[in-house]
Amino acid sequence: MVPASWSEFQQKLAQLEKEKQPDEQVKVVYFLRHAEGTHNEAHSKYGSPRWENEFARTETFLDAPLTAFGVKDAQSKGPPSVQMEMDLGMPSIEMVVSITCIESCRETFDCHTCNKRRPLSELKRRFPDVDFSRMKDEDDQLWSPTHRETTEEIQKRALGFLIELFREVPERYVVVAAHLSIIEAIYAVTLGTQVRPSNCEVVPIVLEALSN
Repeated sequence: MVPASWSEFQQKLAQLEKEKQPDEQVKVVYFLRHAEGTHNEAHSKYGSPRWENEFARTETFLDAPLTAFGVKDAQSKGPPSVQMEMDLGMPSIEMVVSITCIESCRETFDCHTCNKRRPLSELKRRFPDVDFSRMKDEDDQLWSPTHRETTEEIQKRALGFLIELFREVPERYVVVAAHLSIIEAIYAVTLGTQVRPSNCEVVPIVLEALSN
């Protein structure tokens, strides 16, 4: 049941904490699908057939960045949305911890270059505020130009990500910025439900896991 207010949500969360076993953890995770990227724009502009046949495997869309619209969309929906929710009773944000990259939380590994990451050294230069310490390989060892991840494979990876999230991130409230397919896989393996957020849309979930 979806709580009608932040107050009710906090009450339900407190009750969940009270009833959980000593070896259980509870996290409130806000899954945020990234804003519009150049690959999303191209797919919408040219349609699926042309995108697949002409553009999806080209270096033009390697690790696709956000479009100008995507940047503006993220800026307009970020702070204003948080303030609106705080006005409705959301607990105040006391601090924001460092941004951490967990590589298992990526889009489907397939032949599309938009899903292939850039070299680690380049990512560190472009995003100096992000903690990349959990990434060890300079080049992308997970993406393949010949194999597309199956549903079973991405769902297995989604479970692995959740295990790592609970093991490595101590905070109860977590925001996970990610891609559509991994968010879909996480909801499938945890709730058995389908979810399809739009670009820049947030879908929350409360998760419980054993500490060990």
